[in-house]
Amino acid sequence: MIARFAFSLAIVLSVFLLASCSAPGRNYTNNTMVETLETEILPNGSKMFFYRLRWPEDDVPSHIRVAKGRDTVSPYERAGVEVNRHTHKRMQENADVIAARYGYCREGYLELDRSIARFHLWIKGECKEGASAQDREKFGEKRTIRIGGQ
Repeated sequence: MIARFAFSLAIVLSVFLLASCSAPGRNYTNNTMVETLETEILPNGSKMFFYRLRWPEDDVPSHIRVAKGRDTVSPYERAGVEVNRHTHKRMQENADVIAARYGYCREGYLELDRSIARFHLWIKGECKEGASAQDREKFGEKRTIRIGGQ
């Protein structure tokens, strides 16, 4: 009886952990990067946007130093985003969450362009649906929304 309960509990916990690990969320937001959603509604009703994560200009190093054999890492070398094979997917997840949270792209979007660099990441997209009267009232022609309390 106890073994059956433990087995059932293990299955429930495994399913919960798998679901929480696979659920899209937001990345790169627990640092000093500035997160914005820049919206633009074109005269033909197309809804365009830029989702950006940008390191504050004053904090971006003006050059990169390479020194071999050092054991210490400067704060600038730790700064920014570690760009790897998962970065694009994580940025897409961020854009999905933010576009949905603000009600800008209700039916999803098509990615038109992107740039992924250590101190400035962005995705340019076009919403799958056209602008409604409510969209035009809420977002206007152009709007920049600063996300979070950064």
